[in-house]
Amino acid sequence: MSETVAESRGRVAASAPRAAETDRAHRPMAACMSALLAGAFALGIASLVTRAKSDPASALGDAAGWRNGEAMRRIDRAIDVPYAAGLRRASAALRYRVLGDLGSQVREGCPGWLFYADGLQPAPSVAETPPVNEAMREQIATLHRYADALRRDGIALVVATVPDKARVETQALCGLRQDSRMTARWQAWRQALAQAGVVQVDLLGSLTAARPAFYRTDVHWNGRGAQAAANAVAAAAQPFLGARGDTRFTVEHESGVHARVGDLLRLAGLANVPDSWRPGPDIEMPETIRPVASGGLLDDTPPAQVLLAGSSFSRRSSFADRLGRALGREVWNVSEDDGRFDRALAAIWAKRASWPSSVRVVIWEMSEDALSSPAAIASGPAVAALPMSIQRH
Repeated sequence: MSETVAESRGRVAASAPRAAETDRAHRPMAACMSALLAGAFALGIASLVTRAKSDPASALGDAAGWRNGEAMRRIDRAIDVPYAAGLRRASAALRYRVLGDLGSQVREGCPGWLFYADGLQPAPSVAETPPVNEAMREQIATLHRYADALRRDGIALVVATVPDKARVETQALCGLRQDSRMTARWQAWRQALAQAGVVQVDLLGSLTAARPAFYRTDVHWNGRGAQAAANAVAAAAQPFLGARGDTRFTVEHESGVHARVGDLLRLAGLANVPDSWRPGPDIEMPETIRPVASGGLLDDTPPAQVLLAGSSFSRRSSFADRLGRALGREVWNVSEDDGRFDRALAAIWAKRASWPSSVRVVIWEMSEDALSSPAAIASGPAVAALPMSIQRH
C-alpha cells in the first residue's frame, strides 16, 4: 500500500513542473487577449464619446434614457466594430437562404413579394382592443376639428387613406393572411369619415384595379399605383376647384431600367447582399414629372389652391406631380416621411395663419398603418395657443 502511495506521489511531483510550464505557455496568449479586450474597450469608449459630441441624439446625460433603456440602445449603436455591418449582412443572407426567414418585421408571400408584418396583424399592445378604442376616438375627434375649422373658412377637406399593401395585393399573399381586426379598424375609420360628412377617396378600389399597384419589395405604391391614386384623388377634389387648371406638365423617362431595392429588403437587412441571397429587387424605369414654366418675365407660378399634407406615399413615385397633372394645377406638397396619423397636417396647421387665401382644398393623405398611431394635434403644445379657425388674409 505504501509503495502505491509513493508511486502516486511521484507522478504528482513529476506532473507539477509540466503544469507550471503549461501555465507559463498560456500567459502570452492571455496577455494578448487582455490587450485586445482593453484596446477594444478603449476604442469603444472613444467612439461613444465622439458620437455623443457630434450627434445630439446620442447624448447620454438624460436619466430617463437610462431608466427606459434608450441610453443603452444609443451605446449599442455608437460602439460598433468595423466588421459588424458585414456580419449582420452575412447573417441575414444566410438566414433567408437556409430558413427563408426575413426577420421579425418582414414576411414573404408569393416568391419575391414582401409584406410588412405590422400590416398583417395588430401590434400586441392593441391586439385585444376593439376597433374603436381610445386612440381611434381621439383620431375621430381630431378629424372633426380639422373638418369643422376648414369648413368655416370655406375650404374643402378630402381624406385619402391608403390601404395597406396586404389589403390590395391579395393575389400575392400566398398563405399570408391579414388579421380580421385590421379590417374592422379600417371599416370603423371609413364609417367615421362618412358620419363626419368628409369627402373620402376609395383608394382600395382604384389600387386593386391597377394591380400590381405596389412594389414587390417595398411598402409603397409603384408608378401604376401612384397614378391610379392621383386620378382618384383628383376626381374627388376637382368639384371644389371648378374647371380644370391650365398648367401643363412634362414627363421625362430615364433610359433603360434600373433595380430598385425596396425598404422591406432594407428592413430585412438584405439591401446590400447579392441577388442570389435575397428576393430580387424591383425593376423600374424612373420618370420625372415637372410643371412647364409659363415663360413670363417673372415666371410667377399661380397661387396655390390645393394643399397636400400626407405621408411618405405622397413623396413617392411622383404622386404629388401626378396629382397636379390630373388637376392642371401645381400642388403645394407639405407631406413628410412619417407614418404618423396627422404629422404633416399638424405641422402646417400650426402655420395656418400664413396660408395663402387662394387655398381651396386640403388633401389629407395617410396610410392605413397610421390608424394605430395617436393624433399629433391632439397633444401638441401649440394647439391650445392657436385658434382653430384659419385667419384668412
